[in-house]
Amino acid sequence: MSHAIGRFLVPSLLAAALLAGCSAGTEKASLPEPAAGAANVGVRVVQPETQLAGGLVKATGRLAARHESNLGPKASGSIAQLFVDVGDQVKKGDPLLRLDSTSASIAVEQATAAVAVAEANLAVAHQDVERARSLRASGGVSPAGLEKAEAGYTQAEAALKQAKAQLRNAQKVLADHTLRAPFDGVITARMKNLGEYVANMPPSPVFSLVDNTSLEVVLPVPETVVGAVQPGTTVRGVVNPAGKPFEAKVRTVGSVVDAARTVEVRADLVGERNAAMRPNAIVEVDFSTGGSVDGLFLPAQAVRKEGEKRFVWLVAEGKVARHEIQAEAMTPGIVKVIGGLDAAAQVVADGGVSLSDGMPVQVIQ
Repeated sequence: MSHAIGRFLVPSLLAAALLAGCSAGTEKASLPEPAAGAANVGVRVVQPETQLAGGLVKATGRLAARHESNLGPKASGSIAQLFVDVGDQVKKGDPLLRLDSTSASIAVEQATAAVAVAEANLAVAHQDVERARSLRASGGVSPAGLEKAEAGYTQAEAALKQAKAQLRNAQKVLADHTLRAPFDGVITARMKNLGEYVANMPPSPVFSLVDNTSLEVVLPVPETVVGAVQPGTTVRGVVNPAGKPFEAKVRTVGSVVDAARTVEVRADLVGERNAAMRPNAIVEVDFSTGGSVDGLFLPAQAVRKEGEKRFVWLVAEGKVARHEIQAEAMTPGIVKVIGGLDAAAQVVADGGVSLSDGMPVQVIQ
């Protein structure tokens, strides 16, 4: 029995001794306080670049057809014939569809008959006036009789002109029942089927036509570099994702800066074409023309945005300080500093780090 009690008492006494020792030496076991002013955040710093490699001055845009339209007939009616379908290449003036034109054809026939009647009446009136003039010379017709004949001839001429105008109108209405291609291109969509009714008001488009041979490059260029782009400038780029190279000549440079601080530039494709050059294809164009761009540049992640303000964290004497600057986006990853910073500044590379004014930091090489 004593041996068993001893086995239980010894561990208990050891545990009590350990607890007593810990309690007695509480102050000695506590962790030391950090030294005042010790750096507790490591940061990487960058200095603004004074030149940007030309290859980095790029803009992403798209290819667009200069001629693209949704087409519908100028008349109303049911579709009687469809001459083309999606994917068909058409030439300017080719018929695309014809509406049921029964009533329009009858109107043309009636107008044609009216012209024939008016022409016959004019012929009779011409004979009457010639006869009246001959008789008037011999005294067989009074002046009033001649005037009446001449008035009848004038009325017959006017009636013929009116009949011909009505015929032209009827022919136009008939022609409007056939939809024709306004330019060369390819049919990219069909919105109506054979037999469906098409209304003229409001317009009901039936086909989408795109001129895929006359393409232009449409690009939003950052206003910080758009000054280097002039009409007539040749630019180079690639069509993505194929990576096919191309050249384009700048045709227009927009006069308005949009909310994203870009200016729209349009350029015409020149040189050889390839299968990747399709309307709405994504393109990347280099606007540097091979040289470098001067200025003051920072990585976009180093610049923070707060409302309309821009700021960076500067490092000096082991501490950080918030510093407001004026900056504009140059490319998706690069910002051009317009003011408020010099080239010798030490800027925290990642502005997203949780920092505060006066916080001690340690620069990580």
